[in-house]
Amino acid sequence: MTAEQNRKIRWLERARDAERKAQALEAKRQCDSHLAQRLSRYAGISGNSSGNSTEDALLRLIETEHRAEEQLRKLAQIREEITSAIEKIPDLDLQTILIWKYLKYLTFEQIADKMHYCIRSVKNKHKTALDKLCIDLHSEM
Repeated sequence: MTAEQNRKIRWLERARDAERKAQALEAKRQCDSHLAQRLSRYAGISGNSSGNSTEDALLRLIETEHRAEEQLRKLAQIREEITSAIEKIPDLDLQTILIWKYLKYLTFEQIADKMHYCIRSVKNKHKTALDKLCIDLHSEM
């Protein structure tokens, strides 16, 4: 791979990275929600009305929800940027390979199987697709 191809790969992999962060924030949101529910039940059973720990848990939950929503918006924007760049490549096979690889997160082996190509052909087409991908790496990263 050339240095420019590697930079393009990193640019394309932003969607996967944003997806992972969104999944982690969603898992944290679920934990925070569960904790807030448990604390509110505990406060109701014990008669403790101060609610400090419950309020803290709810505030954490709200903050996590906001961060998760922001990350999902960022993910949608990144996926749209990548999709738009891929669609500018005139060859449908090359588009398909990049979509499978960078928006569906498939391996070269899985792509080869789906497209009925050998892995070597997919890897060669992947390099060609990277060369044809027109993005401004300086303003996009």
